[in-house]
Amino acid sequence: MKNLYDVIIVGGGPAGLSAAYSAWQNGAKSILVIERDRELGGILQQCIHNGFGLHHFKEELTGPGYAYRCIEMIKDKPEIETLVDTMVLEVLQDKTVIAVSPEHGLLKIAGRTV
Repeated sequence: MKNLYDVIIVGGGPAGLSAAYSAWQNGAKSILVIERDRELGGILQQCIHNGFGLHHFKEELTGPGYAYRCIEMIKDKPEIETLVDTMVLEVLQDKTVIAVSPEHGLLKIAGRTV
């Protein structure tokens, strides 16, 4: 994990993962997704009914299936890092993110200013 990122995204659900993918597509070289749960995917991991994915993937998926597809989009992109089991405590005015995790302790992660 670096100390400076072009983009820091709080939340590893489909919206956050899609934002990371879009940032990568648009040239961001260092992207960090921070998720408070132990795995990516967000609340959709619990939505077992169909109805997801028609707009984005052009097929009907369950919540976990949709989340899986979003995870797959970013998985092999070295520019996109993920940090799970990490709670964001504060985002400072200078775009520094203060977070805490059992594995890393207290973290201070800087976002680039533009």
